[in-house]
Amino acid sequence: MFYGAGQCLCGFLILFAQVAESAPTGEQAAPDGGGFLQQFLGNPINLVLFSLILFFLLVAQPQRKQMKKQQQLLAGLKKNDRVITSGGIHGTVVSANTGEPTVSIRIDDNTGTRLTVNRESISTVASANSSDSAK
Repeated sequence: MFYGAGQCLCGFLILFAQVAESAPTGEQAAPDGGGFLQQFLGNPINLVLFSLILFFLLVAQPQRKQMKKQQQLLAGLKKNDRVITSGGIHGTVVSANTGEPTVSIRIDDNTGTRLTVNRESISTVASANSSDSAK
């Protein structure tokens, strides 16, 4: 469930008040028997930092690797590569100039029908050699 900024701030203030209320002060301070982990996780700032690090390791880093791999795949397009677009259209690359954002693909060998698509719309590339050997 998504909380608005006001509800989130209110929850943080309540948590902050509880922590401040339970914290020992002055002469009443007794040696805390809790271990390092309990003290670390008891601090809300540490929990936020731990959550951000966990998010980066589990979500952002694999996504960055996948995007880099896709960019390398699109940069390596060459004539006669078999491709599949994100819309599901199968075709063969007719022209793929490195500097251009578009690629021409032939979708029908009998009539020579061609489409010009954005380079980013290509989702899968199979080299011409692997498609010829499959036939």
